[in-house]
Amino acid sequence: MNDAIKQQVNQSTGEYLLYTLYWLAFFLLVLPIPSNLIIFLLDGGSLVFNSNPIYLLISTFLTAVLTLPFLKFTLDAQNKSEVIGRLAIKKVALFPLIITVLLTAAFVLLEQWLFGFMEVALPDFMLEVEAQTNSLLAKIMLLLAVVFIGPIYEEVIFRGVAFYRLKKTALGASGAIIIPSIVFTLIHWQYDQVEIYISVFVFSCLMGLLRHLSGNLWYCIIAHMICNLLALGEIIL
Repeated sequence: MNDAIKQQVNQSTGEYLLYTLYWLAFFLLVLPIPSNLIIFLLDGGSLVFNSNPIYLLISTFLTAVLTLPFLKFTLDAQNKSEVIGRLAIKKVALFPLIITVLLTAAFVLLEQWLFGFMEVALPDFMLEVEAQTNSLLAKIMLLLAVVFIGPIYEEVIFRGVAFYRLKKTALGASGAIIIPSIVFTLIHWQYDQVEIYISVFVFSCLMGLLRHLSGNLWYCIIAHMICNLLALGEIIL
């Protein structure tokens, strides 16, 4: 490959990366504004982060719904079929599903053991959520928001849109795994322990690797759901 072609490829990769980061910023910073505005009004104009499970469900659900019309543009798709194909939404096979469940459970158990060994305290925001999850309805709302809607939304954005866009550039699978994982880690700003940020980054990279090896977004979604469910076990049980 001569220098001119290399320069063109690098420029194309740089532009695609930049536009991918623009789209991530749009999904993660702009689209949540309407739902946050609703919560702001419901909460009496308070600017303080509210960990009420009902508010979390409203915010997560509305943001996920608002994302749907933009998927075709971010994936350069012409129709719904192309959107589904480029997101890698396929049928789930039993054996890979079992392996995904077992490996995810093993990761969470290892993570919890390491956190216990290093005496990593439960994050303050989880203590706040636990304090407000004092009824069956609140537990159901939290379950829907964090275990179902949240993982679907985040995996569609990171292992769906971002992965697809970056993998076809010169960055390849490695860039499509690492770069979205960095952003994924940064948006989990509610944590205040370095150990948890490292764990989130490792988990995100593993989700990217799972997406690359399986070619199926559903396994990432299921693994993410299991991880969140086990993390919330003490709150919802």
